[in-house]
Amino acid sequence: MKSNADNAGTAPAASPFVNPGEINAEGDPLVEAPEFTFAGYLRFVLMLFVGFWAFGCPEPTGIVTVLSGFATPCFFILSGYFILVDDREHRLHKLKRKLIRGTSCLVFVFVLYAIINAVIFFLSHMTLAVGKRMIFNFVVLNLWPCPIGDNFWFIQAMLYAYIIIYIADKLNLFKLYKGVLVITFIAMLLLGEFAGVIHFNFLGYPYIPGNWLTRALPYILLGRLIREHKDFLLSWRKFVYWILFVVGGGLVILELFVLARTGYLIYEGHTIGYGVMAFALCCWALSVPFVTPNRIVHFDPAMSGFVYIFMNPVYCLLIMFLGAQYPYFAYYMGVIAAWLISVVIAFLLTPTRFSDLFYSNWEMRLDNYFAKGGEEFE
Repeated sequence: MKSNADNAGTAPAASPFVNPGEINAEGDPLVEAPEFTFAGYLRFVLMLFVGFWAFGCPEPTGIVTVLSGFATPCFFILSGYFILVDDREHRLHKLKRKLIRGTSCLVFVFVLYAIINAVIFFLSHMTLAVGKRMIFNFVVLNLWPCPIGDNFWFIQAMLYAYIIIYIADKLNLFKLYKGVLVITFIAMLLLGEFAGVIHFNFLGYPYIPGNWLTRALPYILLGRLIREHKDFLLSWRKFVYWILFVVGGGLVILELFVLARTGYLIYEGHTIGYGVMAFALCCWALSVPFVTPNRIVHFDPAMSGFVYIFMNPVYCLLIMFLGAQYPYFAYYMGVIAAWLISVVIAFLLTPTRFSDLFYSNWEMRLDNYFAKGGEEFE
């Protein structure tokens, strides 16, 4: 076994080599987990804002709810940053593993949500009308047709986006990603917040909601852009990121106000301001090194993933079973309670094999393999 200790027997203060449990335990192989940054904590905390955006924040003004739309783009940006690395062979390996894990996660969540909704349909005597429009909405637009689990679109959209990126990379077309980034961002704006301005209407749809084309693909590629220019984008003074984040929040309010006053506000799912906020926050988090490993930092994709999967059904079940008896708690504190319950579930599941749906020790060993120029280690 190779050691990263110096000749005096003391380990470097900022060693990139860690084990899932104990740092460089004697007799255990060294595993490289590069780029431990504050992004691990960021993804964990952002899940609360995803809940605020979906279900509302328990504060009277509604400002936090409106501004929380920046959270979902952050996940796409961070995913693109960590998956779409510079080395093509390394990137293709990461993409392949992402597709395998993404498909496994999609199947797992689909079955879980289908079971939950089947029980709800049975208890409430509801039925689900299946038709061409519903299938089109689900398969193409990533719109979940059932009452519980409408956050399924995120997993579906990310998988679609990475399939497209993987095929493009295999065909040596990945070098064109900047052009695709520009085109998809324009499409995102015209088909979303500015759909009312251009009087968009396609098959009866007045706008196109967030999906693989209008959310996942552009922001994943933005994450790649940040990686490519990280020496510049991640070297700014920290207060610049926060100023940019506040400016983005101001743009959100301004955009929604102007569109509402002019009568063109038909979709609030995305604004330019959300993109600015997400970009600023992700750059700040990626610029803050964090080398002390713990369960949140080491397993942050699994931690945030489990919270994302369980928060929606937990919240809906709280509303269904506690809404009538405890309406104040259910409707005002339900999202926070759902987040906390989901955090507990995440802590319980991350040490299990279920965490392989999001991140596994294999990726860390792969990073180590390429970091050493293809040199295998025991």
